[in-house]
Amino acid sequence: MLQIKITSGDSYAVLGLDGAQINSLIKNDREYLWQGNPEFWSGQAPVCFPIVGVLPDGRATAFGKECNMKRHGVARINPFEVLEQHKNSVIFVQKSSDKTRAQYPFDYELKIKYTIVGNTVTNEYTVTNIGSERLPFVIGGHPAFNCPIDSNERFEDYRVMFDKPVDKPCLRPDHITGLIDTNKTYDVMHGSDTLELRHDLFEERDALIFEDCCAKSATLMGKNGRGIKIEFQDMNNLLIWSAVGNAPFVALEPWTGISSCLDEDIAFEKKRGMTVLEPDETASFKYKITMI
Repeated sequence: MLQIKITSGDSYAVLGLDGAQINSLIKNDREYLWQGNPEFWSGQAPVCFPIVGVLPDGRATAFGKECNMKRHGVARINPFEVLEQHKNSVIFVQKSSDKTRAQYPFDYELKIKYTIVGNTVTNEYTVTNIGSERLPFVIGGHPAFNCPIDSNERFEDYRVMFDKPVDKPCLRPDHITGLIDTNKTYDVMHGSDTLELRHDLFEERDALIFEDCCAKSATLMGKNGRGIKIEFQDMNNLLIWSAVGNAPFVALEPWTGISSCLDEDIAFEKKRGMTVLEPDETASFKYKITMI
């Protein structure tokens, strides 16, 4: 598998052509990114497009056309090419193909650009409608980070600190179906700006979904003062997730939409957070990861 290293000072990121995703984040020889372990979760940082989460039974109709997609969509399981490469940045591109159209019957171009400056990696997703019909989609990042980062820390030594108090209860998908019951909300923040991490937060329920989040940055921080800051000005939602079984990672996931909800019908274009591009239109979304 082709991997590309982009560097800035003592920090670097390794990007994989497979899924155009981050494979490593290093600052001062310390690995911040989850390295994947099938005992908990074999993934690392998949890019979710044109869905985030799941469709009911993997099916929907988009402007009347049948869609059949597994969790997180088609981009992560189809080929990318390297479009442009520099010392501290790389652009990957994927265009729709017969394989993608069999699941998601639209023509698109997805560019994913990673740029590292200092300790910060900017993730930029640019979607272009290269077809003749309207293009509906949501998009999101799914980076998971080592938690703990240092061997003398525990998971419970970490907290997530938002840049402002969060007083809106979060949503949570069902562990089995991945679907969201919007009638059930969970007030885990109690109006504060800090979430103390515990494994049992993720045992009975899946991710914490902060929908239409008033905060625009969140910092995962351990007792040793190391961690990750996510800035997600272009994304409306942030998910916090860890796998069951005391997994030693936390994912901080900026999404433009959320997984399918029980109060939605099968019309894909009507789902929460949908962006719809007219032919020859384009849209870009950025978020930043800073290693602390």
